Amino acid sequence: MKKKFFGTFKNTALIEQPIDIMQNASFADTLLCTSLDIGKQMLKSGGEIHRVEDTINRICHAYGAVHVEVFTITSLIVASVRMEDGSYSSQVRRIYSSSNNLAKLERLNQISREICENTPPLDEVRRRIYSAKSVRPYPMWVQFLGSALAAGGFAVFFGGNCADGIAAALIGIILMFIDIIRPSEINAMSHAVIKSFLAGTLAFAISDLCSYLQIASGTDKIMIGTIMLMIPGLAVGNALRDLLCGDIIAGTLQLIQALLLAVMIAFGFAISMLLFGGAA
Repeated sequence: MKKKFFGTFKNTALIEQPIDIMQNASFADTLLCTSLDIGKQMLKSGGEIHRVEDTINRICHAYGAVHVEVFTITSLIVASVRMEDGSYSSQVRRIYSSSNNLAKLERLNQISREICENTPPLDEVRRRIYSAKSVRPYPMWVQFLGSALAAGGFAVFFGGNCADGIAAALIGIILMFIDIIRPSEINAMSHAVIKSFLAGTLAFAISDLCSYLQIASGTDKIMIGTIMLMIPGLAVGNALRDLLCGDIIAGTLQLIQALLLAVMIAFGFAISMLLFGGAA
């Protein structure tokens, strides 16, 4: 009786089941890790919360997941996936900094669409994600030129003359220098707050100086042109969209961050105005 029991147990497939589970669990871990890599890069590039969660869901389901749960806020992604055979994986990603990089966001969107359509091997997907992370769509001189053209163009658009536009363009270049200086000793949010305050202060001070030296005549037009570079309009738009989609926590956090940056810009202008005697 004892021999028959051990013989029956040995002939069943149960002895191989733990090996298959471990292999499938490894695939679930790799799948979720790859999906979170894309989601993290999208969130760091300025993608909205709903887009990030939907992308992770679609990629996991494309590779055979039967249940996916994703919770995302501006600084954290928590996700879990369960495969058809019952294997399970849960992972967390922390996001310490983010910026607006629509070129990288579009590239990541294209990668996610191709993944859902063709389901390539995960090793190939990870190579494409690494390539998308390391690429720089525009050289530095193009960013400085764009900042100058935007500030000068807005100054002229709101009623300034050519001299006002040139002054605003020069201030835009200076603000770009402030943006690329990122000390490693402070976190991303503190850097953004300090940058907004310094940018507002310098923008008004240089505008008032140009008016005092009679290089330009419209201080208000120059300030309007330069302040358009600093307004967190995309962040406010993403926050409102997340609120309308039901992501109350994420939308509220983004809206608070955007309003804090706007307040610091206004505070910088106010301090500079008090120091230099008011606007012309």
